[in-house]
Formats: sequence, C-alpha cells, structure tokens
Amino acid sequence: MIGSYKIISLMSSILLLPPGEYKCKVSQTKNDGTLVSVLTSRSVIVQIFPLPVTIEEQPQSMLEVKDGESFTIYCKANSYPEPQYQWFHNNTRLEGQTSNILHIKKFRSKHEGKYYCYVYNNISEAYTQRTHVMMDLPRMKAVAKIALIIANEEYEHHECLLTPKNDAARIGNLLKEIGFEVICLLNLTITQMKNAIKVFSKALVEGVYGLFYFAGHGFKMQESYMLATDAPETYLRKDAICESELLVAFLENDPELLIIILDMCQSLPSKEFNPDIYNEVPTVNEYKSKKNLRNLIQAYSTSSHRPSYEKVNSKYGLYMTHLSKYINKDIPVTKLFEEVGKCKLLILCTLYINILYFHDFIHTTIVFIFAAIDSCFKGKERNQIPMYALSITKPFRLTDAVYIKNSPNPDSYLNELMLFSTKMLDITFKQVNMCTKVTLSLFLEPYLNLIKIKLPDLRNFEVNFFNSVPKKPNNLYQDQSNKECWIHNPQVNEGPLIISLSKNGTPIGATVLHIKNYIPPLLKLINS
Repeated sequence: MIGSYKIISLMSSILLLPPGEYKCKVSQTKNDGTLVSVLTSRSVIVQIFPLPVTIEEQPQSMLEVKDGESFTIYCKANSYPEPQYQWFHNNTRLEGQTSNILHIKKFRSKHEGKYYCYVYNNISEAYTQRTHVMMDLPRMKAVAKIALIIANEEYEHHECLLTPKNDAARIGNLLKEIGFEVICLLNLTITQMKNAIKVFSKALVEGVYGLFYFAGHGFKMQESYMLATDAPETYLRKDAICESELLVAFLENDPELLIIILDMCQSLPSKEFNPDIYNEVPTVNEYKSKKNLRNLIQAYSTSSHRPSYEKVNSKYGLYMTHLSKYINKDIPVTKLFEEVGKCKLLILCTLYINILYFHDFIHTTIVFIFAAIDSCFKGKERNQIPMYALSITKPFRLTDAVYIKNSPNPDSYLNELMLFSTKMLDITFKQVNMCTKVTLSLFLEPYLNLIKIKLPDLRNFEVNFFNSVPKKPNNLYQDQSNKECWIHNPQVNEGPLIISLSKNGTPIGATVLHIKNYIPPLLKLINS
C-alpha cells in the first residue's frame, strides 16, 4: 500500500516534470531502517505536446497615474514551451521589458499612451489588449450638463435616411447615464430647429457643459449646413442652418464647455441639380462670447467635401458605432475624440452602403484628421474620415460631477420645459353613455416630440383617431389592432384629437381629447 501511494503521488505531479523516461522505485524497510526488498516499475515515456500561447489575464484597459508616481501593468499567459514577453509603448519596443510585468518609475507626460505585450513561443504568438495610460489631472465640476439632440430622417423632398433616429437615441441614452439632461427631438422643420436651438441656448450659461448632436442630411459650402426635414428639393444656404449660426446662439452666455457634433455629409451640393446655390451671397454670422472662445470642440463624422455613410440593415451609422464606445467613458474629452478618430470605421463594411448626409467646417484652432474608414473602401473614392477641431484649456470630462449653486440652476429651466409623465385620463362617449380610460405616454424614448395615446380597455370596439384640423404633412399615425395612435410634434393650434368609436363597422360615438393640455411645454415653444 505504501508503494502504491508513492506511484499515485508521482503520477499526479508528472506534468510538472520535463519529458523523458520515468520509472518508479518502491522500497520496503523495517522500522529500524533495514532494507527488506526493492521493486522497480516498468519505464514510462512521457511526451509533452506543444501548446499555443493563450492570454489568461489581460492588462487593465485604462490607467490614470499622477505625475511622478510609479505604475505597473501585468499580464499572464500559458503555453508550452513557456511563453516569452515583450512590451511595447505606442508601437515602440521597450528594451529590456521582457517579463509579464511592466513597471515604470516616475511617470511623466512622455509615458502617456497605449501599452501592450507581445507574447510568443516557437509555436504561436498573441498580443494583449491595450492599456491606455493617462495623466491623472484635477477633476473639473459643472454647474449643469445639458444636451440637445436632433435626428432628421423623414425628409419631404430628399431621400429618407435609415439610422439617424437610432443614432440620436443611442447618444441621448448614453449621455443620460452620465448625468446629462437631454432634449431629444425627431424630424424637425427649419422653424422647429431654430426654435429648439434658441431654447437650448438660454440654458448655456457660465459653468454649464453643453453638447449639441445632429444626424441627418447636410452639406458644406465654406462652412457646414444642416438640412431640416422640410428643406426644398432645390435649396439655398438660407434654407439650411449653418454651424456659425449655432455658435452665435450657443456661445452668447459663455458656457464652460461646448461640444458640437455633426453626423452628416460634408459634400458640395450638385452644380447640375442645384446651380442657384453657387450664385447665392451667403449670410455671414459673427460669433463671439463675452470672454473668449476657449473650451470649444467641433466634431464631424467625415472631413471636408466627403460623404458620410450608413450601412443598409445596420442599426447605427458608421460614426455612431464608434462614438458610442467612448462618449460615456471617464476620459478627458480630448482623448475621447482622439480615440473616435482613430477607430477603423468599419470592419463590417460591405457593398451595401448608402450615402448619408453632407457637411464641413472652418476653425482657427488646431485641426485633427484621422484616417478612419479608409480601410473599408481601399481603391475607392468613398472614404469617410472623421475629424475634429478643439481649443481646450482644461481637463474636461463628460463624466465630471455637477455641483449645486445657490443661484437658479439651468437644469431647473430645462426640466420644467421637458416636464412629462405617463398619464391615465377619463374620457366619455356621451352618445353611448360610456366612460373609459386613455393613456398618454412617450411613444419612443428618449424623444420628447412623439406622444402615444392608447385606449387599453375597449376590446370589443373599433377605435379610430383623427386630427380635428387636417395637417400637412400628416403627423398622426395609428395602430387600430392595438387601439393606439401616436402624434409627431403635437401643436397647440392644431385643435383637439378626435377619438371615434365603432362596433361591427358602425360608428356609435366620438369624443375629443385636448392634447395641448398634456404635452411637454417644450413642444409649445418649438412649434410656435
């Protein structure tokens, strides 16, 4: 039994030994140490087959280090023969850093960047994920963090788009996660866009972080222009909203940080189909602030005179696919847009690509251009190159905390305008002496300008909804099977909603619902 135990023990640890020939020698002894007998087992040939490199523990994805401190990055790999390690910083080999632990003493700004480890043996190789090492800078605080997001995709006279609605909802929800108050609006006319910009600009006061995002059709002629849903087929610059018009409104009261993101084409209008725009004398908008033009970021989904793309059957546009990876990360805003610019948009590209919008920009500060989706369209002219310009003087992050001031908070102003909650109301069909419930809610969050009306209790009746005042274009859509409708941009002056009740195809009653009494106050302002 003693001998058997020793053999089992050897077998359990044999994998820790090098390959070769192994035998087990079993000795039997008396209590006084006298040898009684010796037994030797048959030999066993042990072979260890090569194992490819496998990364078992990845280094952390992000690390912030204070100036002068040390930092360590660690990884762990498994293979046979044993793995070897080589660390890199921004694709530069670090001499002498050949263990699985990288240790840097006395961190300085030159040490910022991305670190990764190349792990290999004579069988295979692997790379760890990148660790983004940044200087740990003092944290800023905002009086408020607010965002205006507009998605235009249902155009009256131009090709409708596929992804702006999803793109805008995505960024809106991510900004909400990090403490932003978000106004999200879908399919606006030029008057509604101008009114929304005017309302938003009033909240952009000192200490506020403001972010504006637009997805839709656009073009560039000296500067960027956004097209509203009612833009005429042959449009002029005066039929669009230019970027300098945004800056005139947004910079008036000196927000602490302003970010403008235009997710649209930067293409020139067609001279063949739209020649008059080239003879138009543009309006010059002089934008200025009371103090200076610092802490401004202007970001674009593509570069000057280039189209922006959306992929057929894809939920999001190419730019939003990568912007959404970083927009809510706890990193400086300068790093955020740098990372978005460096993303390769989009490995999943196929031949099923549609041109999205049009767009451009002028700025006196440094301009950064990064080859982004070029790899998708090698050998083609369809290159989308995101770019941005900035004049940042402080280590802002979109995740910065909000502090409360004694003076009225801009959040309060916007919260009052956005005030809306799901409501259940009583309505009566007097002709049949019947009372029932109607529910009002947002049809598609986070959008504030789509209101849903539903009658959940009328299972044995047909329900139809009508605008009491016909509206062009139509803004009322209904789902009779679910006894509900939704209204896009309900307006104060368009009259009440008519709800008609039928049974077996025969009308039996009707009532009115005054939607204007329940819509968010913001809609009354943008539709005025």
